[in-house]
Amino acid sequence: MKFCPRCPSFLDGKKWIYNEKLYQVVKKGRRVEKELCPGCERVERKMVEGIVSLKGKFLGKHRTEALNLIHHVAEKKRAKNVVARILSLKEDKDEIMVETTERTLAEKIGKEFEKAFSGHLEIHWLKKENFARVIWHRNT
Repeated sequence: MKFCPRCPSFLDGKKWIYNEKLYQVVKKGRRVEKELCPGCERVERKMVEGIVSLKGKFLGKHRTEALNLIHHVAEKKRAKNVVARILSLKEDKDEIMVETTERTLAEKIGKEFEKAFSGHLEIHWLKKENFARVIWHRNT
């Protein structure tokens, strides 16, 4: 069985699983073979498949809720797909920029922002490149 040395992921047959509790249980008493999981490999190679741009004065007043939502969506997505990671998160006064290692994570963050906070959402896909640029905006 293979275990990622950087995160609590392990290869269970043909599929990588991200689960902190199960990782500790499965790892006990086993010969550990280390291998980077696909998510950590993408982080190491800085492979960006999505960019999320969250903008507007609304963020200045609701920064904590916005950051919590980003991290919640990322953790939920990562539990289903070990590849889905936040590569970087940069904050400015009225803007948050997020780079993701998976296109669908970027899309999900944008859709959850629109669902939770309304605002205006745009998603642009480069299908040949498997890339998404997500822009969410709200001033009030």
